[in-house]
Amino acid sequence: MKKYILLISIAILILLSLSLYWFSVNQTNTIRSHLRTTLNAIVASEPQITDYTEFVDRITDVRITIIDRHGVVLADNRADIMVMDNRSDRPEFIAVQTAEYGEDIRISATTGTRTIYVMTAFNDEVYIRLAESVVLAPNFLLWLLMPILLLALIFAIFLVVFAKNKQTEDMRSEFVANVSHELKTPLTSVKGFAELIQTGLVTDKATIKEYQSKIVRQSDRLLAMIDDILHLSKLEHTKAKKLVDVDTKAIACQVNENLKIFADEKSITLQVVGNGKIRAEFDSIYEMLYNLVDNGIKYGKRGGYVQTILDGNKITVKDNGIGIPQSDCGRIFERFYRVDKSRSVERGGTGLGLSIVKHTAKKYRGKVSINSVLGDGTEISISF
Repeated sequence: MKKYILLISIAILILLSLSLYWFSVNQTNTIRSHLRTTLNAIVASEPQITDYTEFVDRITDVRITIIDRHGVVLADNRADIMVMDNRSDRPEFIAVQTAEYGEDIRISATTGTRTIYVMTAFNDEVYIRLAESVVLAPNFLLWLLMPILLLALIFAIFLVVFAKNKQTEDMRSEFVANVSHELKTPLTSVKGFAELIQTGLVTDKATIKEYQSKIVRQSDRLLAMIDDILHLSKLEHTKAKKLVDVDTKAIACQVNENLKIFADEKSITLQVVGNGKIRAEFDSIYEMLYNLVDNGIKYGKRGGYVQTILDGNKITVKDNGIGIPQSDCGRIFERFYRVDKSRSVERGGTGLGLSIVKHTAKKYRGKVSINSVLGDGTEISISF
């Protein structure tokens, strides 16, 4: 266990370091390009400058310095030129003598921060230099750390669930591959939208709000996956404690009531037929039935139905939805298995719902069976 914790910790540190390095390089290139563009705009829009001090004071969003061809500072909007020494020995000043632009990255003697300098000639006598500090924004660190911490939590849960014996070693390898695959899309989405907001490439408030909403939705998807993994872990590694006679009709009616709003969106009718009781725990049976009926709604046809049929110690959930190919019926209870991945993700599933159904039945010594016809609905039965 300690070995795996150490390896995962190292992997997380490496991932964080690479992410920070990548962002630093990307941010540097973005700032350099922005400064060049701004320089070009200034040179094009100001053919003549008579009062250098008045000119630099009009620019507030970036540091600007006017330097003559001997390196003497003529004006600066962020510093007192009286205490600024000659700039002819600066790398950007030396470089601009033989090139269109002179550039350098160093700790600024004036501000004390890591700064990018870009310099170009305004005319034969004067140079214009722009400077901007390179600072990692707190918002970026938040969006960067959030998915990494979620990933760390997923792996931590994985270790707790599958670190008991050699047999679970194979399960761990398969689970890591599946979890990594399932996390790739939402994590990439969260990181991508966060970077677009952070770099300032997106300035429209409506677009920023839309991207923030997408980040929240993808984060909710990750959290839902974590909740299902935790629930699955609890089913697999805890024994039933207080078994009672559970009224399955009362649970079925409660499930239908809670899911009615989603069924109404597709004009799907929810029905409960018969009566039944089983020896189990209320919450587990509720979760099992919720997953079955929820699946029936997600993959149901508009105007169709989802019927819960109760017969003593047997529960059957039947729908007239899209159905499942026979070749997939034997695998749909596996973790993260989806018949049509793209459509499943679109419907918001985590890929763990039917696995939870299977393990709930197993916990109370029940047996699960499935009968489905592609295009004509699915029927899943659990006998306790």
